[in-house]
Amino acid sequence: MQKKHETITKSRKKYVKYNRFYDLFEIKPTHVYKKNAKHNEKINFLKNKTINNKELKISYMIIAHEVDAQLKLLLDSLLLDVRSIIYVHIDAKLKVNKSIFYSENERVIFIKNRVRVNWGGFSMVDAMKNLIREALKDIESDRFVLISGSCFPIKLPVKINDELLRNNGNLFSVWGEIDPENLSSEGFGRYSVTKFQPCDVEILNPKKSIIHSRLWNVYKKISGQIPVERDVSLSDLWRGSQFFAANREVAEWFVKSHPDLDYILKWSLAPDEIYFNTLYIRYLRRSGGDFMKILPSATEQGTHYIKKTVPTDRTLRQKLFEPIDLRKLNKIDLPEVLASSCFFARKCNAEISKEIERLWRKEI
Repeated sequence: MQKKHETITKSRKKYVKYNRFYDLFEIKPTHVYKKNAKHNEKINFLKNKTINNKELKISYMIIAHEVDAQLKLLLDSLLLDVRSIIYVHIDAKLKVNKSIFYSENERVIFIKNRVRVNWGGFSMVDAMKNLIREALKDIESDRFVLISGSCFPIKLPVKINDELLRNNGNLFSVWGEIDPENLSSEGFGRYSVTKFQPCDVEILNPKKSIIHSRLWNVYKKISGQIPVERDVSLSDLWRGSQFFAANREVAEWFVKSHPDLDYILKWSLAPDEIYFNTLYIRYLRRSGGDFMKILPSATEQGTHYIKKTVPTDRTLRQKLFEPIDLRKLNKIDLPEVLASSCFFARKCNAEISKEIERLWRKEI
């Protein structure tokens, strides 16, 4: 596969072939990191504070389901680099007094067009598209990075932004194409498209309670035996991680009208992991680009480190009444997390995030 290099002109960018997953340029930061042990919170990380340059701004788009200490830590970390502009979507099910979070900071925007987000439903796609539309309003932003409120940077944010600006801006984790013949057996998999999935009916959502979760598991297993199929096509649908980094051209393509894909995925399962990856593959096909598949089981998923860990210390009550979240990180995972080449760790809590921050602050 040929590499893609990037030629930047004053008017616009012209792309030639580049492998976005591997063999990135050697990073030579153009910024000065200042060391000040007594006043870490007031450190100025950039020697050049001129940010009125289209090539130096990165829009971070955060999907948040909680307003807590973890979200504040994430915002604080991203704000360490003046090139970061942050857009936050808070689940509309939450009543939030956003004034307690950076109400006077021009680089943090809590978007007004919020939706009620339900796990596994198309509402997640709607929220993500609202974030992208809002971020695109800033004509100086040229990189668009989607993360969640439970993510946290593995590296110094300045270094992350340096890398994002040195490649072509597109980092996706595409696992592969959904089998167009996978109809009656779909109910046994994660990506059910032709069977009706009621995740956006809030009262039926699997995350509403442990009982809902178990009933949904039963439905998922028997739905493959139901002879009724939705009249939709499974051709040219691609699955992968919901998190990504994109350049402006790709971000603008994402928010265009795609009624065929909207209709196909409206009542599917986990459409957020299909919608944008499918559009990205279609973009590459149209522009003559290429990509490399990543295994779904890999811990390094494009922009994110994601590990599937089965808890060993769950109580009997938890086993009976609480669903398992297999992707939550523990302190035992930190050495492997910090050795990763990814930008962010997935499923962090405030304790884990503080420890990661403490370790990368040693580089300052």
